[in-house]
Amino acid sequence: MGVSPDEPVPALAFRDLVQGLVEANLAREPERAMRVSKREAAALVATDADVAVTIQMLPGARRAPGTVLVHDGRDPWAEIVVHAESLGLLELAATPLRFDLPDVATPDGRAVLAKLVRGRIRVQGMIR
Repeated sequence: MGVSPDEPVPALAFRDLVQGLVEANLAREPERAMRVSKREAAALVATDADVAVTIQMLPGARRAPGTVLVHDGRDPWAEIVVHAESLGLLELAATPLRFDLPDVATPDGRAVLAKLVRGRIRVQGMIR
């Protein structure tokens, strides 16, 4: 895949990175795709690189896995928006989860929770 002159390299690299993480997570835990029950979107905004991507989750047919797509840019209708520096987004993505939240029983989970409390990682729309 070539780089178009209209697409900045950092945006392309960020999208490819997020796409790779999503694919790796679904390959490791394919049952996660079965839990996609409604159409939702989450935007990730790397504040230090001024780039964003949107992860769109689309439900599958009855008893079929859903689809997860990664798009450039921030979808203004995304239900969840995460703002952080690039490293914070990577740490959040790599953190073990428990009940779909950072696992505070692990050092990585506690470190991410501390960044959330300090506002270094900001999540809008997590509580519904």
